[in-house]
Amino acid sequence: MKNILITGVSSGIGRVTCENLLEKGFIVFGSARKISSIKDLARKYGSNFIPLIFDITDKKAVMIAVKKVKNRLKNKNLDCLINNAGIVVGGPSILLQTEEFRKQFEVNFFGIITLTNALIKILGGDLKNPHKGKIINISSVSGKRALPFLAPYAASKFALEGYSDSLRRELMMYGIDVILIQPGPVKTPIWNKILSKKNNYFKISDYKNKLQIFRKISIDNKKSGLDSKVISNCIYKIIQSKKPKTRYLITRSYINYFLSRIIPDRILDRIIGKKLDLF
Repeated sequence: MKNILITGVSSGIGRVTCENLLEKGFIVFGSARKISSIKDLARKYGSNFIPLIFDITDKKAVMIAVKKVKNRLKNKNLDCLINNAGIVVGGPSILLQTEEFRKQFEVNFFGIITLTNALIKILGGDLKNPHKGKIINISSVSGKRALPFLAPYAASKFALEGYSDSLRRELMMYGIDVILIQPGPVKTPIWNKILSKKNNYFKISDYKNKLQIFRKISIDNKKSGLDSKVISNCIYKIIQSKKPKTRYLITRSYINYFLSRIIPDRILDRIIGKKLDLF
């Protein structure tokens, strides 16, 4: 019976993956910021689900949770860490404060490093106690292709991509694997707050009309986005695989994605700019 830790299980990909793995008989440590959001999981799955309550940006709370995991596992190892918790900070870069970029990175990047380092030994990062654990980092197509008004989010995912590649190569000596999942738009609550109405200062900027177009596109993308179960099934296959790929791109528009990778930047700029009325 494999032991899995997933961050951000209160909703979206984390929630669906948590239930999927529990249904398949795994032991799952699931994190959330509020116990109220995951009480039902504890009632439904009993001792197979171990709730962990912490904010990924709170190092002290993270270390308390890690101690709980180690105490529960005793002399056993953690088979897989799924770094899923994340947020989206959006808006025109020149109107965003540095603190907003920092907030994005604290959740989507630095928090992942803190948790990964704290768990690395029980994942197998100890030559005296070898174990071929896995680390699955939930990235995004935005980690390869940056769109306007998503600079903080895209930058955090670009950073996660680079970190994951370096980490995977560093951990080869332990037999620990690091895998990236790059979803396209997903039907998940993470997008509900992007460019929300509380960002009134956007509405009086030069970007007002452009942001309205972008918001409409974002809403349409969410409606036609991937079901979280698709991502969850991919995660299950990775956990079970002896030789998973280093990256899994999951999107409804593979052609658009690959075209954007080969089209020269200036041409792509004009395509995107025209769509958003940026020139």
